[in-house]
Amino acid sequence: MRPAIRAVLSALVLQCGLCVSADAEDALISRMRAVLSAVKDYRCDLRLDAKLPGLSIENMRMKLYYKRPNKVHVQAKEGFAMLPQEGLFLGDPVEEALKNFELTRMGDSRYQGRSCIKYAARPRRDVRSPTGSLRLYVDKAQAVPVGFTGTTAGDGEVSTVFEYRKLQGKYWLPVRTTLNLRNVEMPGSSRNGGREKRSGNAVLVFSAYEVNVGLSDSMFKPQGKTPVNK
Repeated sequence: MRPAIRAVLSALVLQCGLCVSADAEDALISRMRAVLSAVKDYRCDLRLDAKLPGLSIENMRMKLYYKRPNKVHVQAKEGFAMLPQEGLFLGDPVEEALKNFELTRMGDSRYQGRSCIKYAARPRRDVRSPTGSLRLYVDKAQAVPVGFTGTTAGDGEVSTVFEYRKLQGKYWLPVRTTLNLRNVEMPGSSRNGGREKRSGNAVLVFSAYEVNVGLSDSMFKPQGKTPVNK
């Protein structure tokens, strides 16, 4: 995969990780962690459609296996599975990022038509992030992530919108994640003294969940050349 795409999607991993700090955690963040931690493991169907700079995928279907903490395995349904090794985040985004970012509560806001609390996020000193300013939006009533907006060098824009749904009457899980890039500079794509700017999007659709089924650790050992997220 081109380094430019890897860098952009790596940023999305960190941003999708919700930028939570364990040091100054407020009530809404604590509620969100509790809501998501009810899921210990799951398997589900996964579909990827992407039109990103240097990467075009349509209707790629896979099987996703997840087990806390942060164990992920992806298996192709037909042909092969392809996900960025440092890219689209799969699993529980909160716990993964607790050590990476610090949050500052900014107050009430509306995002995607929903009443949210907005947070400013900054990486910890030992964490490198290619994005500049970052804002996270958390649904006040449901205590689930709604999305984020951020900027990159050269005034590029990145945004992620999460669609969570309550399944089986008790488990909040993502059913759709949409990533958008706008005017993002591509490293190594210098043209006439400047860097080329590109836009694109990627959509993940999750379905047919089976939750807390007691997945074996052996499921997550490396198997052949099937790419995994972690």
